[in-house]
Amino acid sequence: MQTIVFFSNDGIQVLQGTMTGGRLIIEHFKTLPVEAGALINGVITNEDAIRQTLSEAMAENPNLFRNVKLVIESSLIAVKNVEVPKLKPKELAALAATEFEDTAGNYEDMVVDYSNIPGPNGTNMFCCGVEKRVIEAYVTLLESLKIRILSIDVGLNAIIQYVTGTRDYNGMTLALNILDGKDMRSILFENGLYIFSTRSRLMADRGTDAFADELSSKLSSLIQFNKSQKSNYVLNMSLYAGLDEYELNALKNLVYDPDLSLFIIPQTPNIKDSFNIDDTFDFGTFIYPVAAFFVGSKAVNLYGAYKKSLKVKKKRHFENKVLVLPIGMLVAFALIFTVFFVLQINAQHRLNAANEYISNETYQQQYLQAQQLSEAVDELNSQVSDIETINKAVASNPNLGTDKLTHLATLCNGVITLNSMTYDGENGGIFISATASNVQEAAHFVERLKATGYFTQVEYNGYSQLTSASSTSGTTSVYTTTTAFGHNFAVEAYLKAGDQQ
Repeated sequence: MQTIVFFSNDGIQVLQGTMTGGRLIIEHFKTLPVEAGALINGVITNEDAIRQTLSEAMAENPNLFRNVKLVIESSLIAVKNVEVPKLKPKELAALAATEFEDTAGNYEDMVVDYSNIPGPNGTNMFCCGVEKRVIEAYVTLLESLKIRILSIDVGLNAIIQYVTGTRDYNGMTLALNILDGKDMRSILFENGLYIFSTRSRLMADRGTDAFADELSSKLSSLIQFNKSQKSNYVLNMSLYAGLDEYELNALKNLVYDPDLSLFIIPQTPNIKDSFNIDDTFDFGTFIYPVAAFFVGSKAVNLYGAYKKSLKVKKKRHFENKVLVLPIGMLVAFALIFTVFFVLQINAQHRLNAANEYISNETYQQQYLQAQQLSEAVDELNSQVSDIETINKAVASNPNLGTDKLTHLATLCNGVITLNSMTYDGENGGIFISATASNVQEAAHFVERLKATGYFTQVEYNGYSQLTSASSTSGTTSVYTTTTAFGHNFAVEAYLKAGDQQ
């Protein structure tokens, strides 16, 4: 029996099951609640809170964490889908190690691995890389609880392997949207093959009209991306994991494309349950740990890559290795005979001095104090490392500084009137309501926003015409005239993560 553990934003998911003939038999599942904020963007920020949760679960069920494989998800994980020629595993591993050299400024601190996925022209290489600190936090935590880790996989890789390896999805073009707390991972498959994925932060509360509007906007972006690629395969299905029927129906009311079908992701026939029928198992909620059972023989293993990166390789070069042994023996014998008599005379003196040193109470106290200081320094270093990890996680959230704000104001060029501008510091969302003299000036303003390079996405939500009306009365008729004097429009933009001024 295999155990998959996924550190979700809503708790720690534990799924136990067995793979038999390509079919997963789920035997046990459980969600362990954790303190809010203990895990931010896939980074452990409160190790004590998570350790307590795991300890209590182990005390209740000692078999809960046997044969553990971890699955993690974070925007800090860099991924690439690379088309490669037919190469040997060692050659592919060497190629994967170089994929993030140009894109990651801290490449030396990254752990990189790859898996094989189907591509349009054969087999592609799915590469992923993450900082050692992120992996180290998980490893340190579980090893402190004596939980043996077999491997660490990436959630996106697990989903790709599950969809491309499941016969029911063969040849299908669809978007798979996975909700985890306020994060949503959207993955596009064309003709059954992985094409593209994006990760977004949802701002609205679950079940509200605003939440449905957000889902509709994200779906529209995927449809536009599919069209912009001039693909031969039209996106005609959008599946949702972690969404309930009420929320899905609210979304359907906003989607008017008759050729696009929206469904809650179904549990495919290659997955069966063997637990108590009274237990309610939500397949969509556990989609990441379920998918991790379908990764095949060459899976991503960031744990193995992390362990390998810790090994210090010592290389020794000798021009003539045949002479190393005899030369070494001659030198050794010469040294032995040279120092033998000196050692014999001085040995007793050194021994007496050593005994006197060891027996000295002053030196013993100094040694104990040195040990205590060393332990204190190690504790401080550990706390500094934890603070740096938390700072990195917090720094991944975007910020709006005064320089950016001033720059945005200058983009009006005297032809745009800003009615309101609000900023959401949690996800970097900027919401602008403005008035333009004509439609063209509104569109130009949106293009100037995009050209700043501050944003990951800028969405122009259309305009409405402002008019004034006047009337004239005659003996038999009333004449009314309407004059247009402006256009209201709204823009929704999201700052790039980590940008600070």
